[in-house]
Amino acid sequence: MTFDYTDRRQHERIEVVQAIFIEVVGRGNRKESENSIMRCETVDISVGGLKVFVPEEIAAGARLNLAVPMDNWKENLELQGQAKWSRPADGREGFWVGLELMDASREDMERWCQIAHSLAPRVRAGEA
Repeated sequence: MTFDYTDRRQHERIEVVQAIFIEVVGRGNRKESENSIMRCETVDISVGGLKVFVPEEIAAGARLNLAVPMDNWKENLELQGQAKWSRPADGREGFWVGLELMDASREDMERWCQIAHSLAPRVRAGEA
């Protein structure tokens, strides 16, 4: 038996294209207003993380604040994460970034888990 160690994900990924906003939290004692904020697109999501397309490179290890628009952009789901990897996007200008979600408010993390679970494909009876 052979094992594929290239995919170490703990949670199932679901393909979802959605606009989100990411704030890259600067190091040191920079003011919050100096942090860069960029509009991004999700590629896939899971309970524990996301893969996003970003216009500018985000360094691995960067702390991130995520704003996920909800209810037709009337409110945002606020999450925190860390960039685990970044690489140039194939065939377009920009970068793919893998994000691991970190502790945010309990309420927002619960809502995120509900969203991810609701989008997961259902296993039909007799399959598995």
